[in-house]
Amino acid sequence: MWAGVDPVELKQYWAHRLGELSNAELTTGYRMLESRDWPPTLPEFIKLCRPNLDPEVAFYEALEQGRKRELGNPNEPDVWSHAAIYWAWVKIGAFAIANQGYQVLRQRWMEVLREYADDPNLPPVPVKRQELGAPGKTRLQPERARELLAQLRVKSMPMRSGLRQTDWADAVLERHERGENVSIAALEFAQQAKGLRP
Repeated sequence: MWAGVDPVELKQYWAHRLGELSNAELTTGYRMLESRDWPPTLPEFIKLCRPNLDPEVAFYEALEQGRKRELGNPNEPDVWSHAAIYWAWVKIGAFAIANQGYQVLRQRWMEVLREYADDPNLPPVPVKRQELGAPGKTRLQPERARELLAQLRVKSMPMRSGLRQTDWADAVLERHERGENVSIAALEFAQQAKGLRP
């Protein structure tokens, strides 16, 4: 297929054609490579970078890929054919898209999708970051908790030039006895450290 083709000229041609694409389009094409079994030709790659945005097809892609993004399953990642579809999904909202349907959102969807598709500075689809579980909705396994605590536990406090661990408390109490200004909290902590109060 490539017999007799000068590799330098071929690379220059590819560079010229790819240079016509925006960063968002190149990112779209790159992400779409995950759905292919074989590397594309140059025209095929350009089509991956600039897919035809049929509003209805794009809406159902947003519905499916948005569901995958919200589930956050690393074994089933979301893959968007065009960044405009992702940003339209974000602007309209996952809840509205999932619950109102294409016929209800048709006009608004088409306007927002066209706005993003025409944006030459459209950012690429951001990588999905793992989210923290809601407070009270997750449970740390006891073995893992013990492991983390063992990592945090101070096995022995290093002594600095012969200082004891309660020298700070002695200093606070001495300042208080001399009539110097000491905060109530510092005084209470010092008294607790020295065993003078519960």
